[in-house]
Amino acid sequence: MSEGGEIFNLWALPPVDLYIKIYLFNITNAEAFLAGRERLKVEQVGPYVYKEIMTHKNVTFNKNNTMSSTPSHPLVWQEEMSGSRHEDDEVIMLNIAMLAISHLTANHPFLVRMALKTLLASTKSEPIVRTTVKEFMFGYPSALATLGNTFLPNWISFEKVGLIDRMYDFTTDYETFYTGVPDPALSGLYATYRGEKTLPQWEGQHCSNIEYASDGTKFKSFIQPNETVKFFRKSMCRPINLYRVGDEKTYGRLKGYNYVFEDNAFDNGVNNEANKCFCRKGDCQPVGLIDVTDCYYGFPISLSFPHFMNGDLGLQQNVTGMHPDPAKHSSVFVIQPESGLPLSLSVKVQINMHFKDLRNYQAVSKFSHLTAPMLWFEIMMPRLPDSLDSRFNFYLNILPMVNPLGFWSALLLGVSLLSYAICKATLHMSSYGRQSAKISEGNNARVNLLQKLKNSGDAAANQVYSPCEVNLIVDRSKQQPVIVRSFGDDSVFQQVHRNSGYALDMEPALSDAAESSDDGHNYDIPLSRNLKTSTTLLTDVCTECFHNSPLKADSGNECLPSTAVFDRLATSLVSSVFSSSPSSIQSSRSRESAASSNPTKDWVQYIHPDRSDAKIIQDH
Repeated sequence: MSEGGEIFNLWALPPVDLYIKIYLFNITNAEAFLAGRERLKVEQVGPYVYKEIMTHKNVTFNKNNTMSSTPSHPLVWQEEMSGSRHEDDEVIMLNIAMLAISHLTANHPFLVRMALKTLLASTKSEPIVRTTVKEFMFGYPSALATLGNTFLPNWISFEKVGLIDRMYDFTTDYETFYTGVPDPALSGLYATYRGEKTLPQWEGQHCSNIEYASDGTKFKSFIQPNETVKFFRKSMCRPINLYRVGDEKTYGRLKGYNYVFEDNAFDNGVNNEANKCFCRKGDCQPVGLIDVTDCYYGFPISLSFPHFMNGDLGLQQNVTGMHPDPAKHSSVFVIQPESGLPLSLSVKVQINMHFKDLRNYQAVSKFSHLTAPMLWFEIMMPRLPDSLDSRFNFYLNILPMVNPLGFWSALLLGVSLLSYAICKATLHMSSYGRQSAKISEGNNARVNLLQKLKNSGDAAANQVYSPCEVNLIVDRSKQQPVIVRSFGDDSVFQQVHRNSGYALDMEPALSDAAESSDDGHNYDIPLSRNLKTSTTLLTDVCTECFHNSPLKADSGNECLPSTAVFDRLATSLVSSVFSSSPSSIQSSRSRESAASSNPTKDWVQYIHPDRSDAKIIQDH
């Protein structure tokens, strides 16, 4: 649990309909009984129904994964459920205050007993009184209670005595519960009561240990079939074990099992030796009773099942009007084992006054060694509210089905996506393989073409492409000037016009990566490798023709190339200025190398910077 969480809020203020039904034993023969003529005769009246608002207040979370709180259980009268009965109905009941004081002082010294007799006579107290139902259950101002507080200061600290009022007095209580960290199964179970794991009135772990007990809000989760669970409530003054019986049953939309009190729960060790620790101060009461004097302010109170069910036969024989019936008087808890959620509960307990020898007080001597029933109550929750039933049906029934469905759906979706990805990757790889095969064939064609170019003549070897491999796509009418400078004895410049602008039918040829370094070389005009429009090198102009013949621009020298040649050459060189190609650089290197070996056939291209028309420039 965490503060503000859903489970915490359900525990702190359970939105359930919890009721307490109270049945009183109205005495019908008070005069005859006190005269000693008859046994005590009683009749059951009720039920008087109250709604219990069970809350845990002032919750504090501790560092040891526990939470401390102050319990509060205010009761609200339910007139409709009580039928024709009302809180102001008159009943004849035991005078609890008088009988309690008499019992406490029965073995005191004579002077103490004489003082109490005088007190009882002055107040005209009677052991059996007429009172209203509400006064008996919730108390009324009593002179005996006031004097008893003065006469016995360590006995009681209140001035009115009401049996239900004392049973629901939680003003001095504080409880600590487990939050479920690290074990969620323990959430909402007792860690300590009033700071202790054991109850001080009992000896031994079996009788006193309340750790891991439930107050009825939530039981242990994930209960195994043969596992017992523990229940503790202040009004019972002890922990009590519950065990599973019968088959699974459906309550609303949830399924649970019946859990009942352990066998011989009130046998005081007669049948179950472990229960001998419930004998208070070594004094064991008859089978069917448990002494809870220490939990009820020293009053001689004993608990039993309604109508002394499963108790000693003498208890029933001493009082007329007892009719035990297991079908009516048995307690049962219906618990959903996975969550520990109570689906329904019915806890039935009877409150009695068990007297020892009272012969020292004549007024109450007829109660000696008598166990007088006063009332029995049923704390019951018939069923979960629809809101809780729907909510926990979703948590306990629907979600366990949704989780596997979600898992398998997600798994199926994942497998589908994986299959789709594999198919798509396979198709992509197949397509890529076909493209790679085509590219490989193209590369092989280029390599073969390059090999042919390398094996061609000296002039053809210095070209990127043979003239037959390019098509003229631009027919430029305007002549572009190119100056070709030959190196020889005359040192003359010759103007050449050549048409250029060729589109390559194929990708540029691959260059030798080992010779792609530009270190130590300067090139005037690099040619493009990557552009689809490239240029050819000057291969058609031979400077050898100009060694002995002066070049004139307008003369009809036979060595002068045609105007079409000049046009192609000029366009080619202008286009190559805008790109830098390793292949063109390679071609330039090749020509430079050839120039060093045969200077008479080498030349360098140069574009005139100022004019578009060809001029003859004299070499100085």
